[in-house]
Amino acid sequence: MELTLQPASKAMRKAAEDFFRLLYVEHNYAAAMRTHAAPKFIEHNSETPNDVEDQLKWFAERSAAHPEQFSSESEWASRVVHKFIVANYMIIHYHLRVSAHDRGRMFADFWCFKGDKIVEHWDVIQPVPEKTLSGNPMW
Repeated sequence: MELTLQPASKAMRKAAEDFFRLLYVEHNYAAAMRTHAAPKFIEHNSETPNDVEDQLKWFAERSAAHPEQFSSESEWASRVVHKFIVANYMIIHYHLRVSAHDRGRMFADFWCFKGDKIVEHWDVIQPVPEKTLSGNPMW
């Protein structure tokens, strides 16, 4: 697929920035998704459902089943490395730790907007190793 990059519309950029603040800064996934996901939102992560409310339930059940691994969402630590808002996409590359004992994971999230609503999401997730063969950090 060839992608011709155009500037994001003002409405999309405003929605993307608000979504970014809610999710990546405030760590409020429920508010971010309830506010910005389109009714027919499509999730491409194979472990989570399409429906926003089903996703929230899935995350809550996972956290409850493994409380030693997951702090409350407000305690998560994230470091955004790259943020791109272009055409109808917001792409975020970041490091997320969900507890004090977690080395974290590197994420690349791809959010596709139609107007001011998110219609699709893809992600690539990789655990952060203790060391790398290259000697370079993942960010």
